[in-house]
Amino acid sequence: MAILVLLTIISPYMTIIPVIYMTYVVMFKKVNIYKNHWNIGLCLLFIWSLMVGIINYSVTSIITSFIIFMYLCVGIFIQDYCQNENKVKKLYRYLVCFSLFSAVFGIVEKIIYVCFDFNIWAGFLKFTSQPIFNDRIYSTFGNPNVAGNWFSIMTLVGLYFCSTTTKNTKLFYQTSTLLFVIALYLTGSRGAFIGLLFGVFIFYLLKRNKKDLWLFITIFVLTAAITFMPSQILHNITGHDFDGSFDSRFGIWSGCLKMIKIKPLTGWGLMGISEYGAKFLGSYYYATIYHGHNIWITFMTTLGVVGISIYLYLKVNLYRNLKVLYTQNNKMVPMLAGVQAVIIGHGLVDFTMIAPQAALLFIGCSAIINALAREQNTSLLNGCKSILVRNKKSKVNSLQTEKIDVSVKSLVKK
Repeated sequence: MAILVLLTIISPYMTIIPVIYMTYVVMFKKVNIYKNHWNIGLCLLFIWSLMVGIINYSVTSIITSFIIFMYLCVGIFIQDYCQNENKVKKLYRYLVCFSLFSAVFGIVEKIIYVCFDFNIWAGFLKFTSQPIFNDRIYSTFGNPNVAGNWFSIMTLVGLYFCSTTTKNTKLFYQTSTLLFVIALYLTGSRGAFIGLLFGVFIFYLLKRNKKDLWLFITIFVLTAAITFMPSQILHNITGHDFDGSFDSRFGIWSGCLKMIKIKPLTGWGLMGISEYGAKFLGSYYYATIYHGHNIWITFMTTLGVVGISIYLYLKVNLYRNLKVLYTQNNKMVPMLAGVQAVIIGHGLVDFTMIAPQAALLFIGCSAIINALAREQNTSLLNGCKSILVRNKKSKVNSLQTEKIDVSVKSLVKK
């Protein structure tokens, strides 16, 4: 599992290896496939996206829909692997350790640019026709916004381990969390800051043990300050034009809404914005735009009312499972709910789930929630069964003692 996590983190292009491997294992090896809302929902999303691609005569949308099938297999694989809480913790420890390398790499990337005016990714980005942001770090994620999303989630994971580990390892996780926050800041992703604001709030709200309060308050206040800081001041600090970034999003949202009005039920297909967006987005259209920079708008544009309904079905059932885990005092709930909150918050201004690394984080977290909920329900069911068995045994024993008492009384009378 460590190798799969490492391959996921070191490059967006390397994620294809763990995805193909997990898909192969699910399809051709003995893996438990559970009939739950998450698996059913993803299966429906795959079938619908395939149908929409056919309806729109879009070969690229049809091919892309099979990525959702592969994500379904990834979720099944992770559910089968995470049989208990210890394995989940082990998985997230791998994420923290390997992500620490990405954070340090991103910081070094910024230092090289400041000191030598050299962007280490410029040549590769130009070769792949991607936009180049000299003032923002890419780290190992190929996009500053995806990097910001990743580091905001890792900040929450670091906070979880800071509040649950012993003093011997606590310093390591505190240092890691600090580096994740620094790397997040260097990405210049305001959307990621909004996501972290959501995540930290939910994390602390659900955290039963309120120790390490200073750490939460510090991160929350810093994140809020950067999120709501005037754009001009933030531009002077980071060098990133936030006003221009938001203006372009308004243009993209306006164009996508026009597309939604034409095909509200089915949408235009997973690649619809890229294929048909030029007519509706106008000057805000560019060659590598594949989403509407908002989760809800993207689902409505690409898969219509049916697609967003399936997505809501998935989210509602994730909430229900989190509620089950919270009532059973599961200590991982604040972190898992916080990760989901980061994705929702960042999703207001972006759709990072389109990137393979961010998608795997979301799929993995959601699969883990379902796996832990299943384990919890199983343990509760077994507990109920054991109580019933004890009750039956006690009834049998009481009947036997009554018979013995009667026989003794009859002998005494004789």
